[in-house]
Amino acid sequence: MELSRRKDLVCREVDGSLVGLDLRSSRYFSLNQTGTFLWGLLEGGSERAVLVDALVDQHHIDPAVAGQDVDAFISSLQEQDLLEG
Repeated sequence: MELSRRKDLVCREVDGSLVGLDLRSSRYFSLNQTGTFLWGLLEGGSERAVLVDALVDQHHIDPAVAGQDVDAFISSLQEQDLLEG
């Protein structure tokens, strides 16, 4: 399943991290450096497997660990209603 970030979010990168505003709920959110990296991949839509592979390549971590991290990241974004798809 392809995932992408909602288009009605206002986001800015600040010192390698991302700060965003959900215009529908008027809530702010922030992402650390790794979250910001993955968020960039969601800009045009991406599959979970692509996110995992990118995390493995970027941080040279075990694919199983990367998969758990990506699942937690996606789950958090879904809970905050920040994704489409």
